[in-house]
Order: sequence, then C-alpha cells, then structure tokens
Amino acid sequence: MATDSEIVRFAAPWPGTAARLLEGLADLGPGTWSLEVICRAAGSGTEPGHASQILAGLAMTGLCVPTAVDDSWLCEYAPAELKRLANILDGAEHFRRMRLSPSAIEFAVTMPMSPSYLETELSAMLGRPGGYLTTSDAFARLARAAARRLVIMTPFIDAGGFRWIRRVFEAARTDCRKILVLRDSDRYAVELGVLHASWLQALRVEVCDYHLSHDTTSGRSLPIETFHAKLVVADESLAYVGSANLLSSSEGVSLETGLVVEGAPASQAARLIDAVLRVSRVL
Repeated sequence: MATDSEIVRFAAPWPGTAARLLEGLADLGPGTWSLEVICRAAGSGTEPGHASQILAGLAMTGLCVPTAVDDSWLCEYAPAELKRLANILDGAEHFRRMRLSPSAIEFAVTMPMSPSYLETELSAMLGRPGGYLTTSDAFARLARAAARRLVIMTPFIDAGGFRWIRRVFEAARTDCRKILVLRDSDRYAVELGVLHASWLQALRVEVCDYHLSHDTTSGRSLPIETFHAKLVVADESLAYVGSANLLSSSEGVSLETGLVVEGAPASQAARLIDAVLRVSRVL
C-alpha cells in the first residue's frame, strides 16, 4: 500500500479535488463505478475530464484501478480509510493555497449617501470617496480576477442587490463558474423563479441555500443552521470579507466596510466556501 505522502504526491496539483473524489468513493462503497457516478458523488461541480486525470494519478498508488469498461473505476478500499485519506488531502490543499501568493490587504468602503457629515472629515482621493476603494469597485475587481469560480455569499438581498449581483457576474469571464449562496432562498422564490430567472439562467448562475434544519434529536438549542457572513471569493486567491449585504443601501446609502484580501487569507476564505457549498442545498 502506498504511503500517505505518496498519495499526496500523486494527487498533485489538485489535492482538494482528489479529496472530494475519495469522499465520493467512500459514500459509494467498495465496487466498480462509472466516472459520471463518481463525479456526482463527489459533488461541488467536479468535471469528468478533470476527475479522470486525478483518478489516473491515484491509480499509480493502487487506490483505484481503471476497468475494461470505458470510464469506470474499481475501488476496494474501506470507506473509513478513504475518508481518512481525504482529510489528509484537504490539509495538502490548504497548504497549497497558503503558498499561492503573499498576503495583501486593502480596505473597501461604501460611504454614506452624499451629502454626509462623514465626507466632510474624509476628503476624496483619485476619485475614491473618502480616499477608499469603493465596495462596488472591490466586487468588480474580484469578478475580473476570477478565472475558475466566483462565489457571492449574502444573507440579505433586495431588488437593487439582484441588479448589483448581475453586474458583478457579467464582469466575470464567460467560462467562470458563478455561484450565489443565499440564506432561506424560499423568501426569494419570485425573484429567482420569475423576475431574475432569465439572466440567472443566461449567465449559468448556480444558486445555493445555506439554511438547514436540524432534527429535534440533534441536541441543538436552535433548529436552523444558517449564516450572517458576507463574502465574495474569486478562486482561492482573492476575497472580500466585510459588512456589505447585497442591498441597495450597501452600495451607496449606508456606511459599509470590508477587507479585500489575497494570498493566505483568501485561501482560507475559499476553504470555508468549499465547505459551505458541500453542505448547502442546491436549487
């Protein structure tokens, strides 16, 4: 049997996706499975072509074996062992992201509607209200930077927020995966299903709901698991973390603050987003 370090080496340069594949195989149990079934079990939009390359690498360690049937793989490892290895690969993925680039941080601000008392204390600089990067410009920067995935996570959204999100997603590359994470999406059934359905579909925006019920026997004091965080994350290299909801007031009425981070902090935000997407309900 290959050592843990050998498995990490043969999973490079995609240990995170390899971890999802092993988790999928653990859920399926020992046996022969088609690539399509494995990808579906792995979740998070794992692409068959990408998965095939990773499985070929893992096959070098004996974790799985390609079969005579096209795009099918045999894995006889116990689910518990596969999940243990997936945890190790998750750690390798986190380390990889931490090393991608040095950390950098910039403050982003939405100034109160003008005229305001605050603006008299903070002069504009280079077209920046108060001298700060605006929240809108911060979101646009993330959209342009995203090559593979752009995720917007907001607990509250209104009509102006949907228009704002549309502009952000339209600024991203056509082939970039676009994901919107909401809290209690049933509140936005009309907006998602009617008012904004056409452009959401045209831009291939995936909508997820992180608003999960726990069984009464779980021991939780509150039955609903949800979020209040506001995040925009581009790949694993750039992220906005701050106070701004996707509301009209957050773009130009009320004071909002946030940080645009890159490098290690952004990779940590991406790791959190990965986990949120795994547990969220996909609409």
